[in-house]
Order: sequence, then C-alpha cells, then structure tokens
Amino acid sequence: MVALALLVVAVPAGAQDTIKGTLTGAVADDLDNGRSVTNWTLDTGTRTVKVLPTTLPALVPENANVTVAAEQAGGTVVGPVTAASPQAAPALGGRTTAVIVFNFATDLRQPWTIPEVKSNIFTAPGSTSAFFAEESYNQLWLTGQTDVDGDVYGWYTLPTSPTSCDFSSWASLAKTAAAADGFDAAGYRHVMYVFPAQSVCKWAGLAYMPGTESWINGEPTVRVTGHELGHNLGLHHAGAWFCKNAGNQAVTISSSCVLNEYNDPFDVMGSWGSRHSHGWQLQRLGVLQPSNVRTVTTSDTYSMTSALDSTSEPTTLRVPRTYAAGGEVQDWYYLEVREAGGVFENFSPTDAFATGVSIRVDDDPSQTTRSRLLDTHPGGSIYDAPLRPGETFSDGQISVTTVSAGDGSASVAINMSAPPLDQQPPSAPTRLSHVLLGAGLRLSWYGSGDNVGVSTYSVYRDGVQVGSAASNSYDDTSVLPGQHVYTVYAQDAAGNLSPASAPHVVAVPGPKSVALKSGSTDRSPPRLRLVRHRLRGGRLQFTASASDRAGIAQVALRIDGHQVRARRASRLSYRWRPRSGRHRVVAVAHDRRGNRAVDRLNLRVPRA
Repeated sequence: MVALALLVVAVPAGAQDTIKGTLTGAVADDLDNGRSVTNWTLDTGTRTVKVLPTTLPALVPENANVTVAAEQAGGTVVGPVTAASPQAAPALGGRTTAVIVFNFATDLRQPWTIPEVKSNIFTAPGSTSAFFAEESYNQLWLTGQTDVDGDVYGWYTLPTSPTSCDFSSWASLAKTAAAADGFDAAGYRHVMYVFPAQSVCKWAGLAYMPGTESWINGEPTVRVTGHELGHNLGLHHAGAWFCKNAGNQAVTISSSCVLNEYNDPFDVMGSWGSRHSHGWQLQRLGVLQPSNVRTVTTSDTYSMTSALDSTSEPTTLRVPRTYAAGGEVQDWYYLEVREAGGVFENFSPTDAFATGVSIRVDDDPSQTTRSRLLDTHPGGSIYDAPLRPGETFSDGQISVTTVSAGDGSASVAINMSAPPLDQQPPSAPTRLSHVLLGAGLRLSWYGSGDNVGVSTYSVYRDGVQVGSAASNSYDDTSVLPGQHVYTVYAQDAAGNLSPASAPHVVAVPGPKSVALKSGSTDRSPPRLRLVRHRLRGGRLQFTASASDRAGIAQVALRIDGHQVRARRASRLSYRWRPRSGRHRVVAVAHDRRGNRAVDRLNLRVPRA
C-alpha cells in the first residue's frame, strides 16, 4: 500500500480563520482491544467540516457551540477549540431516552426480547438508568417520553445487509421504521440503537461526544451502554498512566509515560465494567456539591470521605500539578477513596480502592481529555494502584502520604513545599517531524529553552495527551490509521508548561486490505479458545488457538490492558508470573476477512 503524503501545517502569522459552529466527536470504542477512534466535525450551519483539534473544551449536549482558530490542512480544519460560553454541566433529572432495536435482512437474529432490552436499559436494579441514578444520588436517570419506565421500539428488520459499518444509514432506516409506531426523535434527549453483534463494526459501542445518539454492537450491558451515554454527556475515557525511569523500570510517574486510555478498572469510562465515575467525572456531570471537591494549596493533613452517598464533606481532593504559560493550572492530582455498596460499587471491602487512596492526573475540568490513573505499585496489576496507609507518593515537587484509609474515609498528608517557585515557562518546541514505524510513528522535535531546564515533553494527539518523553522524540505505537494532529509542550521541574508547538498533521496509512471474492459474504468470526495451565513456581501459561476457513491473520494476547504478545499465526502461547490481585486476560483473533473473535479469562490471585 502506498503511504499517504505527510501534511505539515505551516501557516504564516495572521493567516488563521475563526470558524464558529457546533462541535461533535464520533467515538468508536473497541473496548476489548483497548483502542478508540474519534472523528470530530464542526457544523457551521451552512456546511460540515472535519476538525483536528489541538485543544478541546468541556462540552455538553445542550450546548456544544465553539470557536476554532482554524488553519487549513487540505480540506481539514486544524487548531485550538474554545467553548462559546462558560463551562456547564448536562441537564440533570430524567433524560428522555428511546432505544430502537433492529436486525438486518441478511441477519435475522433476535438475541434479546424487547422486555429484556427494557429491563437492561431502564427498569432492572442493575440497569443503565439505575447506574446513573446511583452514582448521581438520584439526580440523573433515564426515562421515556411515552412511558416513564422507558421507551423501546422494535424489533425492526432493516432492508439492508451489513457489508460495511454504515451506522449512520442504519440509524436513518431504524428511525423511519420506528416512526410507524409513534417514534419522534424531537421528544428525546438520547436515542440508542441496539443490534446483534456485527463484525464489520470494529467496536463494542459508538457515541457522539457530546450528543444524542449511540450505537450498541451486540452488548447492551452497562459496561457499554453506560460508557456510550457517558460520551453523550460529554465525558471522555478513564485511562491509566504507565511510566518508566531512565533504566526502563516501571515507576509511578516520570518524564516518560504512555497512556492506556481505558485501563482504569474503577470508572465506567474505562473498559472493565460498570463502576461509578471518579470524582473528576462526577464534577463535570454536575452531581457533586462545591464542598465535595476541595482544592489543596498548602501543605497539611486532609480528610475525605467516599462519594458513595450524598454528603457535604470533601469526597475529592485536588492538588495543582502543572501550570500553563499564563499561570493557570493545566492539570491536577485528583485523590479519592472508594467504598463498597449499592449495586455497582460491588467490590470487596478489602479491595485496594477501598483501603487506599487512588491518585489520578486530570486536566482542568474546563477541558475534555482522558483521565490518567497512577499505579503506585507499578509493574503488576492495575487493581493495586491505590496508595496504602503508610506509603508515600512523590513527583519531586509534591508528595502524598496515606495516613489512613478504609470504611469509606481516608486521611492524607500533602507536602507542597518547593521554594523558590519557578514561574517562568519554557519556550515552545519547534519543527515537529515524524517517521513511520512498523506500528505507529516516531515523532521528533527541536528542544525548548528554559531558565532552569526542561524536564519532560508532553505529547498531545488530537487534543488529548497520549504520553510524555524525556528526550526530543516519542514513539506513538497506539495511533490508528487516519489523519491526526500532534502538538508538544515542554515542562520544567517546577511544573510550568510552555505554549504549544505548531500543530503537525500526519496521515497514517492503513493496512493492506484483503479483497473478497466476488459474491463473498463472509462475516463469521473465527473460532477462538483461550486456556490457561499452571506451571511450576507459580507461573501460568496462556494458549490462544484460532481457526477459520478464510485463514487467521493474527492472534494477540492482552493482560491487564497491555498487549504482551501478537503473532501472525493461528496459535500463540505466553508464560507469565502473576502478582496478587485481580487480572484480566483477553485473546483477540482476526481472520483474513477482517472478522474478529474475543475470548477472556478473569483471574484473582490471592496474596502469598
């Protein structure tokens, strides 16, 4: 395949246009493979243009009006996005939702009855509506327009064959079919489309962020439906930060980190399940009181309680971490403790998240980006990420010591002493360039100057931080095919951030496709089996075996969100010595027609 041409934005001063409109991102969530694709568009009222944002404001479905300081890269608008009005939370109360259930002329499966779909989304104690009600203290839930217990339309058979993932056309056909039963889109804040699993769609769910519509590909569970509705409400992913020191050893935080965008096991905006959103997300949803989020500005010992039940006490502590060139806080450490209870916070009272303090790096709530959970016990399961009583986390400027944690409350000693305070930011990195790698690309730039010295560079792709680097290059191995924009910021030891580099736009080529024979309608996933065997010395061996008439293109294995092995073969094995705690092992197989199969194992390894 011929690589697409490199595009580099280089616009002379004063050549920018200002474009206003409504911004929407279509987020496709491949939860099992731990990756997503977001396509941003701007509706100006007279035309719709593609946008590669270098910054993203917090937006809600009721108001996504923005201004883009636009540069042009071909037919794409590139530049920072600012909200047209001050940040707001989505409207609370019962959000009217319609669910339309359909299949296809060539796929007549009906995996669920309509009452089952209604129960899953609206009425059961473990439903999607119950999830939002529980985490919001009954301030936010789903309801119907014609039935307070929820509106579900279907089954409908669409007069089409799913030979490609044309979700937009499917929605149009589904709405037309439901209109005969009284459906009117104008009466709903959200419309969700549910259909049997289709391998032509390489995602479990897709949603507009922010927006009104979502698509559920064969899994109408809270893990998917709650995640996609979270996107509709303006929330992004809950990830984890994986960092290494100069000796290539795993550490909690350093100048060289990589984002695993879904790997927070205790937030529905991750990919693990249906746990409550963490404090930063709840703050953005507007369900917390101002007194629930305490900003720490001085060294002292602070207490907090869990956010399981409504309270006027602090449930989240936030500590300024880095500062933008104008002096405003760029991102924060968010601290919290969790408590088992309710339907969805159904973990053990002895789990690390209930007996320690979790620390996340979160951007200012006025920005849309992914949260980054810090693993204070790096090198093993992300389940033991929280800081236990008696342990200390330090980034060299700020230290946090857990004094006590458990039974729904915690106390932490925070030390912010770092005199004298350097308030001069570095200069912006310049002359970004890249080369393609076997997987992803290597981004390079000319270094920045600073009165004291640059300690790290923060790398943003499409307006969201994906990693950091101590040197003047960064390997982005998780980037997917398509057009992307990169910006880089320099950070000094005091946490001051430089202005952004000029945007660098890259077109990443896709893999070569395998042409189907004339008349071929192969949409069957391969057969896949994942097994484990116990070995001596506490080790485990995982074996994934796949088969398909079209042939197997690749088998891959992921442990706790990390891909540990992949082979262009039908079988692979991997030996692993697990640490105590919970672990998730996922095998993924693709056949030569692009169909995918997934098999999973959930493990719990007791303490020795």
